Amino acid sequence: MGTNNDIHPLNGLLAITAIAASFAAEGATLIRNAKVFDGDTVIEDASVVIRDGWVASVGKTPPNLPDVATELDASGMTLLPGLIDSHTHSWGTAPEEALNFGVTTVLDMFTEPNLAAAWRREQGAGPVHDRADVFSAGVLVTMAGGHGTQFGLDIPTLDDPNETEAFVAARIAEGSDFIKIVHEAGSAGWRFPTFDALQLKRIAAAAQAGGKLALFHVGTADGARKAIAAGANGLMHIYRDPGDAELVAAIEAKGTFVVPTLVVIQSMFGVSSGDELAADPLVSDYLSANARATLRRSFAQGANPAGMARALANVGALHEAGVSILAGSDAMNPGVTHGASLHVELELLAQAGLPMADVLHAATGGVADAFGLDDRGRIAEGKKADLVLVRGDPLQDVSATRNIIGIWKDGVRFERQRHTVPAQPRTVGPKMLGAFDSGSDVAASGWLPSTDSLAGGNSTVELGIAARTDAGGGALRIEGENARGYGYPWSGAMINLGGSTMEPVRLDGIGKLTFDARGEGKRYRAMAFAENLGRMPAITEFQASTEWQRITIPMADFPGFDPEGAMAFFIGSPGELGPFWLEIDNVGLE
Repeated sequence: MGTNNDIHPLNGLLAITAIAASFAAEGATLIRNAKVFDGDTVIEDASVVIRDGWVASVGKTPPNLPDVATELDASGMTLLPGLIDSHTHSWGTAPEEALNFGVTTVLDMFTEPNLAAAWRREQGAGPVHDRADVFSAGVLVTMAGGHGTQFGLDIPTLDDPNETEAFVAARIAEGSDFIKIVHEAGSAGWRFPTFDALQLKRIAAAAQAGGKLALFHVGTADGARKAIAAGANGLMHIYRDPGDAELVAAIEAKGTFVVPTLVVIQSMFGVSSGDELAADPLVSDYLSANARATLRRSFAQGANPAGMARALANVGALHEAGVSILAGSDAMNPGVTHGASLHVELELLAQAGLPMADVLHAATGGVADAFGLDDRGRIAEGKKADLVLVRGDPLQDVSATRNIIGIWKDGVRFERQRHTVPAQPRTVGPKMLGAFDSGSDVAASGWLPSTDSLAGGNSTVELGIAARTDAGGGALRIEGENARGYGYPWSGAMINLGGSTMEPVRLDGIGKLTFDARGEGKRYRAMAFAENLGRMPAITEFQASTEWQRITIPMADFPGFDPEGAMAFFIGSPGELGPFWLEIDNVGLE
């Protein structure tokens, strides 16, 4: 790690004068008297000048800077490069939530490729000041039934070794910034088919031949050995069983970096609760309702402190051997949320034995080096002005990174978004959600069209009131098409339970969702949204034939749904692609 103890060498006063003139012309931000961690090392009592989205100088304040637009005295504070989260799964507002906690770049390891492409296009058009930059693997490389397919995402899988090179080339053509390769056999109760050693090597070679890093999801020491033998550039997750000195030496010898994701392993082992993070007054005001709900969730059925201690020891042994350790959260898994959880990851790396400077390097300069992000991760002349100012000294107490005073994204100061802690939700008892007998005005019924176009998809839907010839009155007709373009294609009708969109309520004494339905003999979907589920609904299916019938769905059939924070229900399309129609009536909570 290098040093930078003064301003970049210039040709004396003439150059300083030229810089000052440019500041006057365009305006500049001057941050004085800060302790600066530049991504590698510390510069005491330094000043940083930002101009036109870039760091213009670092060190002692140049004399005679006229007309500085903004000046900030950072005495008692530490200025850091914008943090980089090396392992996320980003959907919806994840990049905005990350930036709210000083994470200016996220490296996504599996998301919907059209969504990733939209973020890339936006970034390619110029600086994006209101969210973290996103680099993404897009679709991970797995096989049919393998890890990554259990989430219901409609993704291609690699099932024929002879298609390896074409499969990887297709991911690169989609825009993948790096290739994520799965080696995961699962554990007791949840087993997955996975690639053998020869296939892993072939996939990695195809990725690297295409100029992309080969990043391996692993869960065990055996998986790590196979990934190293295959030529992995990086390991995603620390192996959770005992490693050995031979494995550590092999990882170091290959120059492979490791992203341990200790914060999600902590959730898996049930040794800490996300509620602790949510209760921190430095964090709580900036958590969205979805973030709070995600933090309340957990993988674990019971605590396993020995397992967590083993994971920490494995990270410590790798660092001691000289392996590059990078910080990644694995948001948005249960107990882990975007932005805020990266600060916990830094604290866990410190628990694993990394010195504080190495902990900060793991979320800044170290990531920039490993992923070739030459324009960020450091505070140096000519780098992006992605910066985080914190009160105190995280080199003494890494939890000081939570105490954020200011965030700059591409040189523009970001106004952090506060989220009011929701009041106790109002109670909703048994009620009718839709009888559709009041004419042709769908809007008056409260039901709204809902499709994956909200996430960049191409599915469509139309809602209308149809005459119900068997019983008189009307029914809600849902007619649409699920189309390729989003990994979870959907189209249908949604009803919010509160007074505003996705306002949580408490369902009191409600045991089931009931409605009349007729359709095409397909299996249609009903979804329930609740605070505790974060952004993902609980989904169940029902059969509807061409004859009207009464459908009863017990609340228990919505997996994981908590009626204490219910928000909305959706009724609509089958899971497969193609056109469909469905009519519903007399929708009620009973």
